[in-house]
Amino acid sequence: MPPRSVDSIAVIGAGNGGHAMAAHMTLKGFSVRFYELPRFAEFIQPAQERGGIELTGVAGEGFAKPELITTDMAQAIQGASHIFVVTQALAHEEVAELCAPHLEENQTIIIFPGSGGALQFARTLADRGVTQKVFIAETVTLPYACRLKGPAWVNVHSGSAAREVIAAFPGKDTQAVVEVAQAAYPTLSPAMHVLETGLYSPNVLLHPIGVIFNLGRIEYSQGEFWMYKEAFTPSVMKILRALEQERIALLRAVGVEPMDFEAYYAYRYQKPWSDFATVSSKGPASANTRYISEDIPIGMVLWASLGDMLGIPTPTAQALIHVSSVIHDIDYWQAGRTVAKLGLAGMTAEELKRYLMEGPAQ
Repeated sequence: MPPRSVDSIAVIGAGNGGHAMAAHMTLKGFSVRFYELPRFAEFIQPAQERGGIELTGVAGEGFAKPELITTDMAQAIQGASHIFVVTQALAHEEVAELCAPHLEENQTIIIFPGSGGALQFARTLADRGVTQKVFIAETVTLPYACRLKGPAWVNVHSGSAAREVIAAFPGKDTQAVVEVAQAAYPTLSPAMHVLETGLYSPNVLLHPIGVIFNLGRIEYSQGEFWMYKEAFTPSVMKILRALEQERIALLRAVGVEPMDFEAYYAYRYQKPWSDFATVSSKGPASANTRYISEDIPIGMVLWASLGDMLGIPTPTAQALIHVSSVIHDIDYWQAGRTVAKLGLAGMTAEELKRYLMEGPAQ
C-alpha cells in the first residue's frame, strides 16, 4: 500500500522550525496537530494561550489556528496521515519511542532534518515491536530559515521556496513518499538514500567550524556576532574545504556523486552561497550552542564513525569532535550517533548500500 494522502499533519517540536511549520501548514489548509514533549511544555504554552501562531515573512502572513496544540503524543499522531518531526536530533530516539505505541498502518514520518534520524527511528521502532508498515524519511535541512520573534510569533526570512532534498529508509520507498508529500512541500526532491541526506547536511559542515574557530570573538563580543558574515575568513575556509573533502569521499563510498557545498547551496536556493550572509540571523552568542552540542554528536560523529568503518580517513572531523569534547567537557564519541548505534556496524560499502536501499533482510 502507498503512503496515505496528506490531510492531517502532526508537527512534533515547538522550536523555531516547529512553529513555522505548524503555522505554514495550517495556513495552507491542512489539519494540523502541534506537539511538544511534556518537559518542554513552556515552549508550546504561548501558542496554547493565544490559540495559534502568528506567521510573518516569506512563507506567508497570518494567524494560524492548528486543530490541536498538545503535549499528548497519542492525541497528536493518532489518525494523522503525516508526522513531521522538527525536534533537535538529540530527541529523535525519545520521539520514536513515544510514537511507537500509537502508530498506524501507512502513516509517514518525515524528520526535518534527519542527519541519519530515519535510521534511528527505524531501529527504535523495530526494537519496540512496531509491525505496521510506516514510511520513514528524512530531509537534509529544515524547509525554513526562521526565528521566534515573540510569544507564538515566528518569522520566516528565507527558504520556504527552496528545493528540499529527501530520502526514505529504505530508499526503495523514496519516490512514493515524495509523490505524496509534495502536496505539503511541492519542492521536495528525491535523494538516493538516507546517508546522502545525512552527509549533505550543511549544518554539520558549517556550524562547528564557524563556532570553534571564532570562539574568542564570540565570547569577547558577548553575543554581537554574525557567524555567516564574520566567521568564514580565508583561513577558516581552508579548514572547511578539508572537512568537505572528507565528506565527498564518504558520499562516493556510499554511491553518491557529490556536489561541493557551494554548488549544493545554489541547487537548493537558486542563488549563490555568498548571498546567505545577507539574510542570516545573529549568533551564536556563546560556546553553549546546538551548533556544537547537536551538530557534533549527531552529525560529525556519524561521519567519522562511517569513515572508520569504511576505511576512509576523517582527520578533520575527528579533530573537531575532540576539540568540541574538550570545550563542553563531554565525550562526544561516547554520546554521539555512531554507525553501531544505527545498526550499521561491520558492513562493507556494498552491504551498506544494499541495506540503505532495501532495508533489513526479511
